[in-house]
Amino acid sequence: MICPCCGQQRDLRQIECGSCGARQVGEPLAQPDVMMPKLGQAFVAFGIGMLVVLVFLAAWIFSNDMKVGRAFLIYAFGDGTLLTQSLLKGDPKLPFYRIFNYDAYRLASLLSYGAVPLTMIGIWLSRRAKHMAAGDPAHYGGLRLSKISLGLSTALCLVFSLTLISSIPNTIARGKAKRAAATRAMMYSLHQRALQKYYNEYGSYPQELSDLQRVNAETSPQSDYWELNFNYLPVSVIASKGSAISFSNYKLVSAGPDQKFDTQDDIIMIDGVIVDHDPDSDSPTTSLVPEKDRR
Repeated sequence: MICPCCGQQRDLRQIECGSCGARQVGEPLAQPDVMMPKLGQAFVAFGIGMLVVLVFLAAWIFSNDMKVGRAFLIYAFGDGTLLTQSLLKGDPKLPFYRIFNYDAYRLASLLSYGAVPLTMIGIWLSRRAKHMAAGDPAHYGGLRLSKISLGLSTALCLVFSLTLISSIPNTIARGKAKRAAATRAMMYSLHQRALQKYYNEYGSYPQELSDLQRVNAETSPQSDYWELNFNYLPVSVIASKGSAISFSNYKLVSAGPDQKFDTQDDIIMIDGVIVDHDPDSDSPTTSLVPEKDRR
């Protein structure tokens, strides 16, 4: 029996609580004739599985400008109603929209980061509820519900785990593309804010990127997303009067994702334009820059 004063366990035969000294003033209440089994863990486990399903369906149907929901209406009612005709008028490609092999997979890969650990909790709770209901059915119920929850959580965990694993290569490729795009943006910024400014003022591109301090362009990015310095080379030298050298063109190179120059993933800019390949392999260029100054 639990003492109502201090909450400690005490023997029913004791008149006085050994912990707080409270005295018993009457006989303990009789146990109820019917004991309702506890269903809390079974319902929580089932609720976790249903929550994952409902969140996925809601995001699938209502996200992306409700394109999936509108496509379902076309499939369900055809094109003979005013509603579906108005939907087709706004987007004639709705019947051909890849709602299963595109949107569902894309959404599952995004939700998998939260769905996988959540379904694993559901598996643990359903297994625990199943074990307690099977071992002590008088106090714990929901054996059938816990089995359903276990199957649902296991299936969801497998589906989202496989989706997460299969999406890893695409995630890596998107990350590389994002970093390459950021590097190209840095190169365009360096051209517009520094190199072109230097050319407009001095009539020549600088011999080195450090020369940009003459036009107060020190804050312009001089390294790529991977924090590796750009390889800058002025080319197509035009001799001018006296001993001065004028550089009318330049080449700016980022080593790319592998951080190694002279490889296929190099990002190359020629005179402010990103090119697909190095034109030096097609036509020779001249330069008066000493070999030791080339980077």
